Amino acid sequence: MKKQFSYICISCGTEFPKWFGQCPNCNEWNVIVETDKKTTGYGSRDVVVVPLSEVEFDEVDRIKTCISEFDLVCGGGMVPGSIILIGGEPGIGKSTLALQISHSLHTLYVAGEESPVQIRSRATRLGLNIDSIYISSNTQVEEIIKLILSNKPECVIVDSIQTLFTSEIQGLIGSVGQIRESTAQLVAAAKKTGIPIIITGHITKDGAIAGPKILEHQVDTVLYFEGDFSKDFRILRAFKNRFGSVNEIGIFRMTGKGLIEVKDKNSIFLDSYYSSPGSAISAALEGTRTILFEVQSLVSFSSFPNPRRMADGLDLNRLILMIAVLEKHGSLKLNSFDVFINVAGGFQINETSSDLAIAMSIASSLKEIPITQDIGFLGEISLSGEIRPVSQCLRRINEFNRSGFKEIIISKNDSKEALHRFEGEVIGVKNISEALDYLF
Repeated sequence: MKKQFSYICISCGTEFPKWFGQCPNCNEWNVIVETDKKTTGYGSRDVVVVPLSEVEFDEVDRIKTCISEFDLVCGGGMVPGSIILIGGEPGIGKSTLALQISHSLHTLYVAGEESPVQIRSRATRLGLNIDSIYISSNTQVEEIIKLILSNKPECVIVDSIQTLFTSEIQGLIGSVGQIRESTAQLVAAAKKTGIPIIITGHITKDGAIAGPKILEHQVDTVLYFEGDFSKDFRILRAFKNRFGSVNEIGIFRMTGKGLIEVKDKNSIFLDSYYSSPGSAISAALEGTRTILFEVQSLVSFSSFPNPRRMADGLDLNRLILMIAVLEKHGSLKLNSFDVFINVAGGFQINETSSDLAIAMSIASSLKEIPITQDIGFLGEISLSGEIRPVSQCLRRINEFNRSGFKEIIISKNDSKEALHRFEGEVIGVKNISEALDYLF
């Protein structure tokens, strides 16, 4: 009997009956691969329909680990029966984090990439309790599920999903079909036993988790490990979470003793801050946290007809928009200057509340006038140059208070409410021109 094959896009997960050079769904080139059309049969099930009101429901008791930052990103701990996918570049700390999580629970550790000797060596170096960790080098999914059923651990860690295979389908280890079916069987086992499973995944050169996009759809939580290898800090960010917020981040410092939680998050982004031309401070919300960060700008004369605009930690289109507003409504001549923006500490700005800080840092660098280090900025800038209110302004103001700031410059509409909460001076401005006149 001739085998039947289908084709799947590893970028968006869409299936097709034939091969295409370009995916019609996501428009990416050379991302459609062949996969065996055969699917695993989990057995026929009786179709049962019940009213939703009759479904038994109990409040879920989350499983806590010894790493509070990890628990926070997961939404308060691991939910029993959930599948958590941790992605990141090679060497970023995925296996270290997984090993540190495992030592506080009765854990089955499936080592597909490293030998038990290597893992024992790392665990000893990290000073972990190795008595609670049970390790297996078996990478066949059916055998792993047997181990889960017989050992009944509190947690299962699979490092990594690309090394698993199932005998149910044909295909090389690491192929699209193998990854998808292996994950599907692990999901079924987790739901049946109520045991949370943590799996790690490789990151491609494009920054996506290797394998089909459907892998991210199959799991309950997707966490990305981010960080600059030239620095000690790592950020664990939730990109999908069926049981919590996707805005939470966990902050760690990589040391010889493993990953250490960073409680004072502002120490990363403001530790070495001092007043200099081109620097301004703003506040961002990351889930339940408020983080102060420094925006650094460099404005230098350009001898080229088309000056450069570069941004690290900020959307480049947003930077171009800010420059246009400063030229139109702030009367700043930037058309012959290169403008470079950097967010200190590797922080990523994903909201518009820092628009005012970005604009003021650019003006400060252009005029070579430093902004006092105890001034904070909050405000969204419209295309008309108006300073608009920001969401949850009081949370941000409270963080400025705790950090000892003496003055904040915000939207006029936010200033009345801020007067009763901020201990220092509150400056309300209506537009970009007023902010520039006040500072410079």
